[in-house]
Amino acid sequence: MTICMVMTNPDIRALHHYNGDEKKLKKMKFIMKLCGKVARMLVGLAKSSEAYSSVKVFPQAT
Repeated sequence: MTICMVMTNPDIRALHHYNGDEKKLKKMKFIMKLCGKVARMLVGLAKSSEAYSSVKVFPQAT
């Protein structure tokens, strides 16, 4: 699911490129890091019963 989100969601894609280019992490390591981010994002959205908003999930994107 995370790999599909990297392909379709521009915010996740930007985070993916940041982890690879700026932090110089290996591919599997930053995919696993994104899995954790996506899991935390989904749990937070489920608990709050709110719709996805990139501004709330990625406040630094504003």
